[in-house]
Amino acid sequence: MIIQTLNAKFLIESSSDCDGCLMVYSDNSEQLQRLFGSSVHHSRNFSEMPFLTKTCKQDFAHTLILLVKEIDYSNFPSISGNLPVISHLS
Repeated sequence: MIIQTLNAKFLIESSSDCDGCLMVYSDNSEQLQRLFGSSVHHSRNFSEMPFLTKTCKQDFAHTLILLVKEIDYSNFPSISGNLPVISHLS
């Protein structure tokens, strides 16, 4: 999976040495540290994304929630008026 934000790009792949773990590569060590809060290492595998960390799937899910909450939806005025309203069933 590839995720791109205003400040960084992330490549996420499963870890071959740890069941339930993910390897997260990035081009921005500060953003990697901010989002995952774990130690950041240099990778030799991806020259475009030289920083990496390992995380569990649950922590990654929390990070995705954080990223969605940080979206400034006012940057999307041209499409917001054309979207259907979705109501939740109670």
